[in-house]
Amino acid sequence: MNRFYLKELDELRNHFLLMAENSIQAVTDAIEALRDCDVGKAQSVREKDDIIDQLEVDIDAEASRYLTLRAPVASDVRLITVALKTSHDLERIGDEASSIAKRTLRLAENASVLDLGSILRMADLAVANIREAIDSLLDGDAERATGVPRKDKEIDILNRENYERFLGKITANPELASAYMELVFVSKSLERIGDHAANIAQEIVFLLTGRDIRHTEVVKRSLL
Repeated sequence: MNRFYLKELDELRNHFLLMAENSIQAVTDAIEALRDCDVGKAQSVREKDDIIDQLEVDIDAEASRYLTLRAPVASDVRLITVALKTSHDLERIGDEASSIAKRTLRLAENASVLDLGSILRMADLAVANIREAIDSLLDGDAERATGVPRKDKEIDILNRENYERFLGKITANPELASAYMELVFVSKSLERIGDHAANIAQEIVFLLTGRDIRHTEVVKRSLL
């Protein structure tokens, strides 16, 4: 293939990896802001969401341009299709991180006295799953990517546990009802981030192998 074409595909891939790093950092910073009652860091997460949004726009433009002006082979088409789909998931991860940061700003007065339940554990798992999906792409390891959706089960379980826990806290501490409702939504955001990580992993399996494993027994996430 012409070196210029290869360079274009490399730029698309690099923008995707940069977007992934920014999304991971956004989630990490948002949770640290919540844990540490750090209003400044929470505000920074919200401001930096524009960077992730712009990277999605760049990836869309690069993919469209390549499909329009080149004659890509099947493997290139697969790369471009996966880049488009997964960049949307990464953009949504950035949005959920921004939502957590927004709720942290609302919780600033009460955060230090709140029981965060399993939120920190959920965040660790969600970030690890995003990282695992991206690393599987870098290593060309489809089997590694296949394991990510199964790991999402624990995040789903913790989200349900948090819901029950926080409702109990609302009953016991009605003066903190609004604060604990914010934590319900933070937990839900982390559950969604886990889902996006699973989606990314499934698309990477498709990229590496050509197999569509969505909705198959290989990656069933729901509990029996």
